[in-house]
Amino acid sequence: MKYLPFEDFEIQTSLSSDEVFYRLRAAVDTKRKWVFFTNKPFWGEVKRGHFKIWRVTWWNRNFSPFVYGEICEATSGIRMKIKMRMPWFGFVFYGIILCWLWFQYFIVLANLLAQKIITRVWEIESPWMLLPPVILFAFAYLISVGTFFVEADKVKEFLMQLSNAKNEDVKYQEKIFGITERQIFRIFFILTFLVFVGWISYKLFFQYFYIPP
Repeated sequence: MKYLPFEDFEIQTSLSSDEVFYRLRAAVDTKRKWVFFTNKPFWGEVKRGHFKIWRVTWWNRNFSPFVYGEICEATSGIRMKIKMRMPWFGFVFYGIILCWLWFQYFIVLANLLAQKIITRVWEIESPWMLLPPVILFAFAYLISVGTFFVEADKVKEFLMQLSNAKNEDVKYQEKIFGITERQIFRIFFILTFLVFVGWISYKLFFQYFYIPP
């Protein structure tokens, strides 16, 4: 994924499952001590065949990804299947904000276009009125998704060092919930277009064509 807060990939390593297990246990605080009292970079749970970890941070817990890993035997060494997800409360909260700003921008455009059709005056008095929603959207996106990817890169670097892996040993998955990121955006833009056209039709019908009885 390039723009959505999801990361799915596999790491191929020649290490044994025991070596990976003990290295993870050495780096993960499974007792979840206070941030000022732990000397390990991760909190979480580490089992023989799977683990769940997240970085020890005190300032961005809403964005630091939860890392779900599965350790599978391979022909030579093991494969680690990794999934990174934004915490659900951060994902829901900022997802609502980003969707609201996105659709608010297009509703403002729809209102403006409907007004121009009704008044037949096509000049735009203040084009800067369209800029604040864009700035707010970019700001919210960088805070949430941007921070997620910064943290995800740090976790990925740690896992590659832990497993002695190189870039060619990492295989990325292109789908989330069975669909690609491009398909998700395509559905989202179709939905945006339908809302945009529907809102314009609504405004024109009730303000221009509709005659009350």
